[in-house]
Amino acid sequence: MTIDVLEVKRRLQLLLNDQSLVEEYLRQFGPSAGNQNAKSSYNLRREDEDPIYEIKLTCPVCSKKGIISYELKSKSQTIVLNKFLVPIYTGRPGFKTVDYTLLAPIVCPQCLFASPDKRDFARISESDQIKSQIPDSVITKLQESTDKRKNLLKPETDPMTCFKRPRSAAAAIDGYNLSLARAKVEAWFNLPYAQFKMGAYCLRIAKILKDGGHDNMEILNNAIKFFEEAFRLSNCPLEEFEMQSVYLLVALNLKIGDQKKASSYLNVFNNLQSQRLLEMEEDPSLNCNTINKWRDKARYLWEDRDDPELFKDE
Repeated sequence: MTIDVLEVKRRLQLLLNDQSLVEEYLRQFGPSAGNQNAKSSYNLRREDEDPIYEIKLTCPVCSKKGIISYELKSKSQTIVLNKFLVPIYTGRPGFKTVDYTLLAPIVCPQCLFASPDKRDFARISESDQIKSQIPDSVITKLQESTDKRKNLLKPETDPMTCFKRPRSAAAAIDGYNLSLARAKVEAWFNLPYAQFKMGAYCLRIAKILKDGGHDNMEILNNAIKFFEEAFRLSNCPLEEFEMQSVYLLVALNLKIGDQKKASSYLNVFNNLQSQRLLEMEEDPSLNCNTINKWRDKARYLWEDRDDPELFKDE
């Protein structure tokens, strides 16, 4: 009987839902093996790939080399944001699901300098050595505060091992608390985005606590304080992040039950839009797109503010 190769490919595409897997299947079994037994055999031989790979970095504070940064392979995960803009990861076909939020903080085990951003560390590229993006004045201050960072860990915690994979929720929280310590020094020097970063770190800690069945209200209140400071100080030069701060203040205040305060921050969007419309009369290149985008997201939350399930996952 003549084999309809196109029909076999069509059926395999429906079964495997991935063109690269279809091609790999045909290479291994040929079109004549397009049946359930062959597919079962293929599935037994196929194992989802680990989406994490490692790169080595150098600490800008103590110069320790070989610090492991766990990086996420491109297109390995479907990423959606929860209502507090914390990423939720689901493995794409061929890849395991990994909660990268647990692995994101990079920690120097020697001086406990930490950050989820590898650009804060020094690293070697193919042609050059790339310095940390953190200013020298901040590095000097961080060198002076190493003992303070060490006091953030429990006495029984071994930083040489606890931040390796598999990383526990407790170790991940330690990593974010150490990142907060770094960002607080950046805030002392009035570095852009420092307040926003601290708020974002708190939201990641809150998500980890929530996933573990623990109360996260205290850390959410801390996040509110940082985002309020970010907005008050205009700490985010890019409008996108400034509008995210206002949106998060609406969302967080709704979460803790302060609808009056949430409403006041929702009105901030209207005030900013009115101001922008006046500015556009002088400068037609300006627009309200970013303001409107985050205002609309905040409005959706406001409209559902009395839904007891609104923040059940946050």
